[in-house]
Amino acid sequence: MEAERSTREGLELIVRSTASGVAVRAPLVKRITTVGSGADADVRVAALPPRWATVHADGETVEVRVLGGGGAAVTLAIGEERALGAVLVALAAAGEGLGLDRLAEQLAAVDSADEALTTIVDGVVAVAGADLGAVILAERGGFTVAVARDAERRTVADAAELLSDTIVEEVLGSGAAVRLDDVAATPYREVRSVVKLRLAAVLCLPLRLGGRTLGAIFVGRRGGPLRIPDRVHADLKVVSALALPFLAQVRRRATAPAASGELVIGESPPVEEMRRRIARVGPTDLSVLVIGPSGAGKEVVARALHAASPRAGRPLVAINCAAVAATLLDAELFGYRKGAFTGALADRPGLVEAAQGGALFLDEIGDMPLAMQAALLRVLEQREVRRLGETEARPVDFRLIAATHRDLGAEVTAGRFREDLLFRIQEVRIDVPPLRARGEDVVLLARLFLRQAEAQLGLAVRELSPRALAVLRAHPWPGNVRELKAAVRRGALLADGAAIEVDDLQLGAAPASASVGGSGVGVGVGVAAALGGDLTRPLAEARDEFVRRYVQAAVDRNGGDREAAALELGIGVRSLYRYLA
Repeated sequence: MEAERSTREGLELIVRSTASGVAVRAPLVKRITTVGSGADADVRVAALPPRWATVHADGETVEVRVLGGGGAAVTLAIGEERALGAVLVALAAAGEGLGLDRLAEQLAAVDSADEALTTIVDGVVAVAGADLGAVILAERGGFTVAVARDAERRTVADAAELLSDTIVEEVLGSGAAVRLDDVAATPYREVRSVVKLRLAAVLCLPLRLGGRTLGAIFVGRRGGPLRIPDRVHADLKVVSALALPFLAQVRRRATAPAASGELVIGESPPVEEMRRRIARVGPTDLSVLVIGPSGAGKEVVARALHAASPRAGRPLVAINCAAVAATLLDAELFGYRKGAFTGALADRPGLVEAAQGGALFLDEIGDMPLAMQAALLRVLEQREVRRLGETEARPVDFRLIAATHRDLGAEVTAGRFREDLLFRIQEVRIDVPPLRARGEDVVLLARLFLRQAEAQLGLAVRELSPRALAVLRAHPWPGNVRELKAAVRRGALLADGAAIEVDDLQLGAAPASASVGGSGVGVGVGVAAALGGDLTRPLAEARDEFVRRYVQAAVDRNGGDREAAALELGIGVRSLYRYLA
């Protein structure tokens, strides 16, 4: 029996939802393991029913049996992956170490900050081979232990008595890590708390956010030295860098109405307002039109709306209407019957049918041809779809979320968009602000993208230099969040020094307003130049002049094409004409 248990403990089950893309990886330590979204499931996957399947372990193979609905089942050997409906299941040998990908998969399934902390501490203790691990939060004049766990994944009640307060306070005060693979070989061997606790090895990493040290991750071992490879140590530094931003998002998700805005990152007033609107509208079945410039995150808003709805367990099916040829769009959306046209070799359902019970996201709906608009309107009103080449209509049940960068009111006036369809898709409107309107969210997003790039590309952990941060704040971001992410990834890859500098970002010459330090004369000169040299005129007049010059510059950059300029600025063409008047 013990040998059989040991064999099972060398196996890990991987469950991936093809609808959400979320994968969960968990060790098999029981003969029968339950899988589902319920609180009592051994392996929890949010996209699945509460009790979805059972996993029966037998030596080096397992059988996954779906509960109900015909009871489909598959047998897996190590390294195999099989499909069970919209779910992929695989069996793998238990990996060594923490592994950022593996930790990310585990964190994707957590529902609370406490569960996230526990997952992080258990992973760090395991990879470090430590006896104890803890997450510490700084307080005025001291610190508190948020969670502490031992090597057996048990909660340690008296953790504060088992930590070296000297080392913790040093890390909290300096913001620098302390790594002692062998305490006996360092001056710390004489520190009173280290001697008292008989610590043989310690690793304490700072938790930093916004330039401040707000906590630390502490691991300790009594039984002998730690031997942490440099690569693993680098991974742990990435974990410590991401821990606080991740926990902030988990806490926001737990406290937000209907847990609706966890996908929308930002602290600026426009983003907070957008998050509140998502929380209110998400649980309804109303059609939503998401308006915003290209690259601002309209699809992120759509996914947050779907995540907050009762349909979240069903797929969100997305299509970019501007990326599909007009002659193919109807086949993509509505499907077709075999022989309906040349190349139709088999019956094929469309995306409307694929969204049954879930949601359909039509990105860039403003680019949809008029003939398709009429067909879509009929589907929305009749709640049925007819495949090309068929006469029989099929009932459909889906929620519509649409997005566009265009001013659809102006498109209606120009005869390029149906007014009746606009009324139907815009039961609620959500505006996504351009990145330049989000203030310090630029820095928050830049640091998040930097940590992601370092983890994905296997790069050293770096920070953005003060000059680089100033340039990021001052840049107009015509490409919005998409442009910022590309710039940060580029900077992470090109940086040679300890920090990412302006040249690494390759954003062009730094604006005058990006100067840091000094007397601020450069900023004043830049503002004066933008306003024609006059800094004494009334504020309203100066503001209007700046906006006019800013809009005119966009028109000039686009060779006089005012529609392209309006697209770049994230405004409607009519608004552009008004600003130039």
